[in-house]
Amino acid sequence: MKRVMALVSVGALAVSSGCASLHETFGNATPVVCAVAGGVLGAVGGGVASNWHHGDDDRDNLREAAAIGGGVGAVGGALLCALTAPEEVKAAPTARCTGTPSSGAPPLTVDFRSVGTSDAGIKSYSWDFGDGTKSTEQNPKHTYTTAGNYNATCTVTDNNNLTGTGSAPISVAAAAAKKQIVLRGINFDFDKSNIKPEAEPVLDAAVDVLKENPGVNVRVAGYTDGIGTDAYNQGLSERRANAVKNYLVAHGIEASRLTAVGFGKADPVASNATKDGRAQNRRVTLDVQ
Repeated sequence: MKRVMALVSVGALAVSSGCASLHETFGNATPVVCAVAGGVLGAVGGGVASNWHHGDDDRDNLREAAAIGGGVGAVGGALLCALTAPEEVKAAPTARCTGTPSSGAPPLTVDFRSVGTSDAGIKSYSWDFGDGTKSTEQNPKHTYTTAGNYNATCTVTDNNNLTGTGSAPISVAAAAAKKQIVLRGINFDFDKSNIKPEAEPVLDAAVDVLKENPGVNVRVAGYTDGIGTDAYNQGLSERRANAVKNYLVAHGIEASRLTAVGFGKADPVASNATKDGRAQNRRVTLDVQ
């Protein structure tokens, strides 16, 4: 019997040594294959041991030894195969994360979306927005108040407590400072609305600036000094404003971008009690809208 067990053990060890490759080949059927292989080896070992023990070919002894060896070998092969089976590797979940919009000026409110995928099912979501704030919602909203480049990350955890991570880059850029446009106005002679030759270079410079900034609209505002009636000065201020508007249009500025308006002797910039002050008040200004 000792010989039988020794031979069966050798056979079982031989089966177990090949279990790794058998698992790769037969998968879930490997325990059955190992049991069959162990049984065959056990039966052969039992028969050989019987001959050693009895020294003859007694068929009853051979059958008995083969049966015992086969049973022990089958059980041993199945057990050893189960013990050497590779541990099942559980796949980590995957996470797909997006943020809309992904760029803009602050304050920028972003709608975040996350989808986790796992055979075990998703248990929880966790967001880190990259600016020190977090959320456990699956699809949160978040507002960025400071310019910068952020990498919002979402971690999903499945029911096996395995995690997967996705990211959504967000760019928050400060709004560009509005370009300051300065347009110089011109002055007029007393009771005149015609543009003086020395004022033309000033208006030509305004034309260049307006052509460089096609989205800018301008109010052309006319004024007078304090001499004369309100009604007369109102009309004079309007004629001065229209004279400047017509000059700009004649030099390539769309009329739709210009609004001419007269303010008469309102809003003086200097005292009407002096000659120099009155000269300063006889003016047309170009005001960017």
